Amino acid sequence: MIAAHLVQFDAVPLDPARNFARMAEHIRAEAAAGADLIVFPELANTGYIEPLVPGGPIFAQVPHYGAALWSACAAPDGEEMASLTTLAADLGVTLVAGLGLRDARIAGVIRNTSVLFTPEGRVGIYVKTHQWQNEKLYFTPGDALPVFGALGTTLGMQICYDIRFPEVTRALAGQGAQIITSAWASFGASGAPVADADLFVHRAYTRAVENGVFFLSCNRAGTQGDQRFFGRSCAIGPDGTVLGRLDHDEEDVLRVPLDLAEIARYRSFTGIWTDRRPALYARHLAPGGDPT
Repeated sequence: MIAAHLVQFDAVPLDPARNFARMAEHIRAEAAAGADLIVFPELANTGYIEPLVPGGPIFAQVPHYGAALWSACAAPDGEEMASLTTLAADLGVTLVAGLGLRDARIAGVIRNTSVLFTPEGRVGIYVKTHQWQNEKLYFTPGDALPVFGALGTTLGMQICYDIRFPEVTRALAGQGAQIITSAWASFGASGAPVADADLFVHRAYTRAVENGVFFLSCNRAGTQGDQRFFGRSCAIGPDGTVLGRLDHDEEDVLRVPLDLAEIARYRSFTGIWTDRRPALYARHLAPGGDPT
């Protein structure tokens, strides 16, 4: 059994020192509470980008926002990444954190990533491939869907908007991923009602049962400018069972057990992998393919 703890975290914009310090506090607390896997939301070190919405204002009081965002992002070989690597090793926990990362060689280039840290010292990086609205102004997109060995199984990562593209989860599951984490920074206008309080459960449920995987959806809390983050983190089992959910947008931690044996039980009963027709789908999905 794997104890997964999702930290519904409020990141302070452009204040990585404070954010990393608070992440470390959470990691120590959740490790002491028995966590095997600890997950943080998207851009937990930098806060979300501004303007948050197209045409909106920049609330950060800095002369050059793009340069400030680059400065707030972590260096791949820097102290912040090293500290998370050390915490994972010392506490014997696996970490998944949504982080803004600088390019290792080219100054000014940054990426929106989800980073895996294992107790054995392995670090795996996924770069967000589908960028939402103004993210395109700052981040260079990824072009790979990797999976990583962790927790005695295989783990895949995605970020926020990626969930709207079912091919991402399918590609990760097809490479053997049994646990898929989704780091979010999903928000809406402060004061406006939430259109669908179950939105995150709906999306995570769909990706979980389509593939027979554990889907862990960790969203951000708090406010930034005139927007508030929706929270409502959730964890879904391979058969669609809601293992746990947070029904609010405040800081909190969702703690759930993952029984990997449930994956084989569900898949063998439904046949969702053995009954697939990849050659048929490819004929219809290939650009210019023959649909007959």
